[in-house]
Amino acid sequence: MRTATAQTPDSACIVTTPSGSVRGIAPGDPRPREAGPDRGAACTYLGIPYATPPLGDRRWKPPQPVRPWAPVTFNAILPRQCPQISVPAGVIAGTEDCLLLHVWTPRVRDSRRLPVLVWFHTGAFQAANALNAASIGERLAQERDVVVVAPNYRLGPFGFLAHSALTTEDPTYRSSGNYGLLDQRAALVWVRDHIAAFGGDPRNVTIAGTSAGSHSVSFHLVSPGSAGLFHRAIIQSGSASFRWPDAGEAEAQGAQFARAVGCMEEGTTAACLRSRTAEQVLRALRIEQQRIVEPSAVAWGPTIDGIVVPDQPRQRYRGGRFNRVPLIIGVNRDDGWTFVDRSFPTGLDALQYEAVVRTEFGGDGPAVLRMYPLTAFPSPKDALAELAGDAEYLCEARRVARFVSQAGVGVFAYVFGYTIDTVTPGRAFHGLEPNLLFGNDFAAPSNHVLTAADLALFHRMSSLWRRFAEVGHPNAPAQGMAWPSFRVDRYPILSDRYLVLNDTFRTTNRLHHRQCDFWDRFDFRSLVGPVPASAR
Repeated sequence: MRTATAQTPDSACIVTTPSGSVRGIAPGDPRPREAGPDRGAACTYLGIPYATPPLGDRRWKPPQPVRPWAPVTFNAILPRQCPQISVPAGVIAGTEDCLLLHVWTPRVRDSRRLPVLVWFHTGAFQAANALNAASIGERLAQERDVVVVAPNYRLGPFGFLAHSALTTEDPTYRSSGNYGLLDQRAALVWVRDHIAAFGGDPRNVTIAGTSAGSHSVSFHLVSPGSAGLFHRAIIQSGSASFRWPDAGEAEAQGAQFARAVGCMEEGTTAACLRSRTAEQVLRALRIEQQRIVEPSAVAWGPTIDGIVVPDQPRQRYRGGRFNRVPLIIGVNRDDGWTFVDRSFPTGLDALQYEAVVRTEFGGDGPAVLRMYPLTAFPSPKDALAELAGDAEYLCEARRVARFVSQAGVGVFAYVFGYTIDTVTPGRAFHGLEPNLLFGNDFAAPSNHVLTAADLALFHRMSSLWRRFAEVGHPNAPAQGMAWPSFRVDRYPILSDRYLVLNDTFRTTNRLHHRQCDFWDRFDFRSLVGPVPASAR
């Protein structure tokens, strides 16, 4: 299985940036291009600093600009990840000196500036890293003439702890939490200032991601401070348009955290928190994988702090108060299955199904049960999976696509339905599509090597994404098909049009429109958060 690993620096991959020269590596795996001259393998740059390490007094503060390393040449060969607890093993991994990013760029370039794809990694804002095997950018950069950038960002309590003592310590920045989002923004500033050295166009940057990475994209779309740092956006399974915790809720969780690490004395709380070791920080409050059934655990992630995120994303989309750039937005057909299967690996019965729905939706539970009756599904597990997929993903994507379209911004919607039986039989599960977009084999446990059919999907899907990154829409005359823009139209045949990505690509419209019309009336929280969706 092909992965990017640290290797000997290659003199052919030296670039000169405003911070100093950077030497990358050229993996010994050259691939022929589909068309045009053979340019050899992509240059890989692993672990370039984009901000000052958030250590000591800089822990739980906004990131600061990176210090130049010139005249030394930086050897970009050693990746690191941010501190996290691996689930379910419970092992501590990573280092706080982790504000690094990776770059993949064609090894031989002409004078053209290439489109830049900045990929925010997945992991529920508390795990994983920018060198995820699914989204290594080597092949995409080489075969699609695009510069791929993947930044680490602070995770879990390091990235999203809010506390009143942290909020009030800087009178010029009355907020705490959302450090992970600020790290991502700092990476975008670095891209603006440095990416030309790698052949990228700083005026043509697309931000993209799946799951937590997709939520990240959505938050930057509604964050005024991120305006102008990107020019296209791609949301893959996570539109961040359900209800997120506000600053008060986040600080209440922060107070719980402070009690757990013994930092309660007024006036010294912030210093006390910063004195704790990384392991003490990570083990202070229990973290679990996201599930439909509420675990008695905390959830670290973005909050509505009034500054980085001024208001609930849904309200900003609805009011047209978002960064107006062309958008691709989509979901996987079986996004909900992943979380239901994690919660009920052996299945659930009718009574459990009803209990879960009533717990999640409170007084609205009976209406939800009528919309998703067990008689319409092969099993209660299938019913809950479709309910979760509609409520959390498909219908929220439709909601955002409608708001963006009504604001006069180009938006293209899709549903990914491709399945790989050796990975998850018959299911286009949550997080399946990055391997197919980047052209990477699957890691354990499946260790699936991409087949000819998989690679055909990679070539077609990556061409659409690359075309969108270049010009702001995915269509080109040579493609032989058109991906219609999404809009609400008085004629049903023209309204809510999607592209279905499967063995063959086709257009359809009004997917699950009856169910999505039902969900439109509600403003719930995430189904996989630590409290019920209906919690106030």
